[in-house]
Amino acid sequence: MSASADADKTEGSSDSESASARLTGSIPLYSGGQLKANINAAEYNLDASKLDLDQAADDLTYQVATAYVNAFEQKSTWSVNLDTFANLKEHEQLISDLYTAGAKAKIDLLRAQVEASNANQDAIRAQAAYEVALTDLSVLMSLDSAAVLDDTELSIIESALTEESNTNPVSGDSLVKAYSLDGETFDIENYISLAEQNRADLKADNVRIQRAEELVKSAKAAYKPSVSASASTGLNARSDRWDPTSNATAGVSANWNIFDSKITKSRVEEAKLEVERLELALQSDLDSARSDVITACKNLKTALVRLQTTDFAVKLAEEERFIATERYRAGEGILLDILDAEVALKEARLNHLNAYCDAARYRFALNHAIGSTLPQQTISNKKAAASD
Repeated sequence: MSASADADKTEGSSDSESASARLTGSIPLYSGGQLKANINAAEYNLDASKLDLDQAADDLTYQVATAYVNAFEQKSTWSVNLDTFANLKEHEQLISDLYTAGAKAKIDLLRAQVEASNANQDAIRAQAAYEVALTDLSVLMSLDSAAVLDDTELSIIESALTEESNTNPVSGDSLVKAYSLDGETFDIENYISLAEQNRADLKADNVRIQRAEELVKSAKAAYKPSVSASASTGLNARSDRWDPTSNATAGVSANWNIFDSKITKSRVEEAKLEVERLELALQSDLDSARSDVITACKNLKTALVRLQTTDFAVKLAEEERFIATERYRAGEGILLDILDAEVALKEARLNHLNAYCDAARYRFALNHAIGSTLPQQTISNKKAAASD
């Protein structure tokens, strides 16, 4: 809408003033498909942005899940080191009693004290690593301080850490079972198919290709004419009577840019090249998704095999420690047998813990590669279990 007021004077005549107001509207009748293509492109752009948000949310979920497992592993490592320290203190007390009774040399006592001190240092370092892991987790969860997190925040595995000596840190409610690793088929082709169907970033790539194809149509529309209709109405008045009079107009206009120095052709070719670029980007992302699936799947299978073998190794190491301790108590063994048994038990337990946490990490990695780190069904089941 536009309005104006004028005053003019002609020499030899009286002053004259006039005023006018006008309302004008127009609507495109034909644009060669440009408007429709631009609208479709804008809608595709919105869809792609929503998919990008979904992918970012799942990426963050994966980071939090991984940080959670890392914190659990560090906490369990701390527990293993505390148990080892407690075991060596027991040996130190045993050797001290035997030394007092004159049954053992002082060198055994000194060596036991040194080993206990070293184990204590390992436990202190493990505690620091656990606190750092909690800090990393709290940052991802947007908490002000890791102090907000306590043991209840690491409760997927119940009774994982107890004060009882030689407790397996991955016993109790299994994180592996919680995320359905039992009975896993490891059908890689099926996983790849699920990734291609479900991953939000791949969906966004396809949507961007559709958007680019609409922009090609929009660019080609410049080859065609455009037609629009317009209408206006207004009021005019002059100072001699100030009696306003109205008028109205309507019309149709056409515009066709026949000679544009090949600007339209250049824009069409540019839009086509963008489609090709996005198709190549999609293929690259598909290759990356396949690689993620295959890597996670193979790593998961390896972790599960390690989980079984290391569990057996822990049982053997526990038996070796018991035998070495009893032989030393009976005067038939040497201190080195006990220390070697403690080192072997600690290493076996840490290997078992690492295999266990790797299985959880690679489970999350496989789910993330497929398209959902925490499937909705799994989340619903856990909420129901928490309510029970």
